[in-house]
Amino acid sequence: MKPLSIPTMAAASLLALALATASQPAFAITPCCGEEAFQGVGVPADGVMIQLVEIKRISPTEVRATWTLHNTTKASQRLTKGGSGWSDGYHLAYDAELLDPLERVKYPVTKDKEGTPLAGKHPLAGPISGIVLGAGRTMTTWATFSVPAAVQKVTVDLPGASMPWDNVAITSQ
Repeated sequence: MKPLSIPTMAAASLLALALATASQPAFAITPCCGEEAFQGVGVPADGVMIQLVEIKRISPTEVRATWTLHNTTKASQRLTKGGSGWSDGYHLAYDAELLDPLERVKYPVTKDKEGTPLAGKHPLAGPISGIVLGAGRTMTTWATFSVPAAVQKVTVDLPGASMPWDNVAITSQ
């Protein structure tokens, strides 16, 4: 058998790398919490699952929550009720809250000086159609919260989640 040439070995290595990368999940972080049914925000969303991925401290007083929505059906699903307001693209995070279970203090999504949430903004399917997730697709979103440095665990309540996630540890930077 004839040995492979350097260009052939390089091409084979690149192909193997491409195949390995293609099978990797889009999100490299192992989710902290289990999936649960997503109820939709203002509209029902059938066959969509929501999963809290991470609660991470990004500064001494700021925490970022990251979560995914996965459409398990073969049809697009509306995730949010549409409207004509500036905040429609933020509806997946707008009413999210973290709760300090020890002090019983709620922390809403942080907003900038204009009142815009520091959160993922998603395109709308149309002027009044809301946010739509395609068949079999997964979407990642996030929100930032102002949480004192002493808080180490929180309960996470996300819009559309059927139940909050309790006592989730805040990971460090």
